[in-house]
Amino acid sequence: MDAALVEFGAKGFTGASTRAIARRANAHQPQINYHFASKRALWNAALEHLFALLGDAMGGVVVPPRTGRRHDVQALADAFAEGIRCFVRFAAAHPELNRIVVHEATAASERLRWMTKRHVRPFYETVRALWRPLRAAGIAAPIDEKLVHYVLVGAASLPYVNAPEARLLTGAEPTDPAWVEAHADALVATLLPGRTERPRAARREVAFARRRRTK
Repeated sequence: MDAALVEFGAKGFTGASTRAIARRANAHQPQINYHFASKRALWNAALEHLFALLGDAMGGVVVPPRTGRRHDVQALADAFAEGIRCFVRFAAAHPELNRIVVHEATAASERLRWMTKRHVRPFYETVRALWRPLRAAGIAAPIDEKLVHYVLVGAASLPYVNAPEARLLTGAEPTDPAWVEAHADALVATLLPGRTERPRAARREVAFARRRRTK
């Protein structure tokens, strides 16, 4: 699956070949043909695998129930901030996610409809639903709920999708953990300017508790 994701991310569905995927995986093409009836079947399976990994990465983010109280809105802001950080870390580790989405999103196709309905729209609708009360409370930036998905996904993924350019421009390594965390912090500050930031020690305790819940 990893070899397929890299190939589809680099060349798109049309440009990718099962022969090249087999070469990346140090396998023989007949082995791929045995397990997958077509390149499309392999593409579907690779996307299912990738979005399952994203779900696992985001699974520890606990969204509090909505009651309308200010305390709960702050808790929602904390959960949204943690979700941003998880998504940035995932984008850094899996730049092929946005590469594949961009390849598919540039032209209407049945693959795009399938990917959008099955994977992208649920993420989009979740972000919109969480964004509304944060905007109403003055915590979130004044960005329309229909646009925030693109702001979030684009800002979270571009340094890793364009990693060679980022290295040339900044002289830094965008996959360095310190860079990734600084990037995540910057995106949280940009999208949630009205949120009171918790100390890093408290965030580490939350992250540790989240890891324990997912084990």
